[in-house]
Amino acid sequence: MDKLEFFKSLDFTEYESKVLASLLRIKIGTTKQINFDSGVPQNKIYRVLDKFHNSGLVEIIPGKLKKYKLINLKVFVHQKLKEKGNKLKETKRISKELNNLKDPDETNLFSIIKSQKAIMNKLAENNSKAKKEIFGVQRNWKVWGSGLREIQNAVKRGVDVKFIGIVDSETKKRVLEWKKTGAKIKIYNKKFGHYPLRFSIFDSKGARVTIGKPEITKPENYITVWTKSKPLINILRKQFLDMWKECEKF
Repeated sequence: MDKLEFFKSLDFTEYESKVLASLLRIKIGTTKQINFDSGVPQNKIYRVLDKFHNSGLVEIIPGKLKKYKLINLKVFVHQKLKEKGNKLKETKRISKELNNLKDPDETNLFSIIKSQKAIMNKLAENNSKAKKEIFGVQRNWKVWGSGLREIQNAVKRGVDVKFIGIVDSETKKRVLEWKKTGAKIKIYNKKFGHYPLRFSIFDSKGARVTIGKPEITKPENYITVWTKSKPLINILRKQFLDMWKECEKF
């Protein structure tokens, strides 16, 4: 990381970071010299230097032409880093509290989520919690980082992960990405219909059914129904296991 990026990481603006980096190089200079060295427009430099002067970060050296010099930089940077550290601690504390919260829909038998992105996030979250089994039926085999990662972690935990889905010239490359996670995969048998119903079951405790393409064309309009209804989960699980017997291994 160079000095410019370092200053940006401390929440200085682009112009502020360039002026700081410039003053570190030239030690002392007029606005014109700083402008020449940093490339920051001269009218912007005046604003930045006024802010730094008011903050006690630069001193003004009087003369025919005012010159500017950095002061207290180490103290200023140390304070910024301390503030960053405190914010990080607070973020971790809040994150820990959120992890201990129960899902808001934990007591609800049904909930609805809209948009493909929200569905993907919810899937990754449920995959991370699974302890025994994850069964799912796919169509397009959407590939995304957290999805692959959580399935891979689930397999390492000993979770029985099985997927059934359409495998053709369009989807095969994506299917291979899912196969690399260690999941067991079978090719969807069209005897069950031209388009498979997309659904998943998690530990026989929760399930989802997604309606997307071709019924809904825009990913932002995809709809997923999540359920904790035992009878419905059992029906979906039985359907999956019946399909699994009839499908060819990939």
